[in-house]
Amino acid sequence: MNPCAIVTGGSRNIGKGIAITLAKDGYDVAITYASHMEGALDTKRQIEEIGQRCFIYEAQLEAADSSERVIMQAYRDLGRLDLMVCNAGRELRGSILTFTADDLDFQYTNSLRHYMLCTGAAARLMIRDKVEGSIILITSVRANLVHPEDFFYGAMKAGMERACKSMALDLSEFNIRVNCVAPGAIWDRERVASLDSPFIRESIPLHRVGEAEEIGEAVVYMAKAKYVTGTTLLVDGGLALPGMMEGHNAIPWKHEEWSKNRYERAMEILKEEENK
Repeated sequence: MNPCAIVTGGSRNIGKGIAITLAKDGYDVAITYASHMEGALDTKRQIEEIGQRCFIYEAQLEAADSSERVIMQAYRDLGRLDLMVCNAGRELRGSILTFTADDLDFQYTNSLRHYMLCTGAAARLMIRDKVEGSIILITSVRANLVHPEDFFYGAMKAGMERACKSMALDLSEFNIRVNCVAPGAIWDRERVASLDSPFIRESIPLHRVGEAEEIGEAVVYMAKAKYVTGTTLLVDGGLALPGMMEGHNAIPWKHEEWSKNRYERAMEILKEEENK
């Protein structure tokens, strides 16, 4: 029987690249999608053209019990589970001046909570079936690099990398490995204009953005790396290497339009709070 993998958020960009790359490596794959059904169907078509099975499920993974239910359904359809890739998530940028309680709750459930729930659900199945499986969490270079308007999303990714280490220890008893893959700037076909920006040409040591399939290649490697657990593999073209250098132009951490909009929104929130 072919090895089997579940990839959350497999309808577009990084998740799609991971799912298709796994299929090329011989995996049958199940994917989830939140709203982009057309993209999920295209992922399924490409995987089936490769000759592998693919199952797709609509799932709002931030909803109560959704993670466990979709993992169980995928397991039933696949027949076994060797690899769980937690990738689904949405980025919500914003300043501490303008973030609301609802924003915080959404980012937590979307970027941290369901990763942990999917990991637990997958691990229980692997343990019962005595599968020495692999669980891979897609985090971000922003877990360690500080960006403006990124205080909470970046914190969630950093928290996941810390959680990975403890989960790796917990599951080592069963020879189940838990690792993170942290992408840098990856080409999103919906934002193709960014490919020629000065940031790309001058800030990334390899002078280009990455391809989604290159994250897939990293996932395939980590799934096969039997002596690697509890670690993070950066796939960022060297983006995290330089840090702040002396004698160069100032890093543009401020953005005039962002600053103006942030101030105006902060004053609106303050006025609302005063009128309560």
